[in-house]
Amino acid sequence: MRRLYILRHGETQWNREEIFRGTKDIPLNERGLKQAQMAGKYFKDKGIQGIFSSPLKRALETAQAVGRETGKNIEIVNEFTDINFGIWEGLTVEEVKRVYRDDFELWRRSPEKLSLQGAETIHMVRQRISKGLERIKQLEYETILVVTHRVICKVIVLYLLNIGNEHFWDMKFDPTSITLIERDKDRFILTFSNDTCHLKEKDGGSKIKDF
Repeated sequence: MRRLYILRHGETQWNREEIFRGTKDIPLNERGLKQAQMAGKYFKDKGIQGIFSSPLKRALETAQAVGRETGKNIEIVNEFTDINFGIWEGLTVEEVKRVYRDDFELWRRSPEKLSLQGAETIHMVRQRISKGLERIKQLEYETILVVTHRVICKVIVLYLLNIGNEHFWDMKFDPTSITLIERDKDRFILTFSNDTCHLKEKDGGSKIKDF
């Protein structure tokens, strides 16, 4: 593997309403489906040889839009599913702020230290992501695409660049944003991140928040 594209899924209604999604299987909304189509057109001539997706609908629907343009099949990789937010799943940001104020402040300040009831930690997410990445790195593909979620996008970049989890908030990934990491001998280099140029002048609607 020489080139790894990372594509965050398109918008869902829970993105718009700022509801914690995690393992809840929320589909793309109408805008998200359009974003996925535009992402598909972007990848049509990028030489993608393999598409690997989270099993959740919002990622899989995005991956399928790319598959239609590139003619590539989708392989489900369970390690790329979204973080399990435990008791926060299905709650809005405002509800979490009110009911779990201290935990939410820790999430915003030092997410690598947060441990919620029934949830995964960032460390646990990084461990499972590493297994999925190490497996696909062994495949004889020059250029691959991973379609996944905001938290997973962040942790993939941290893992491949050998950066600590405390830098989780030092990057953002908007819906249907594209990131490229390239391999240079024995290390990975971040070429660009959170690119949404394929959506400009076509997407419309309200400004996307980093959620």
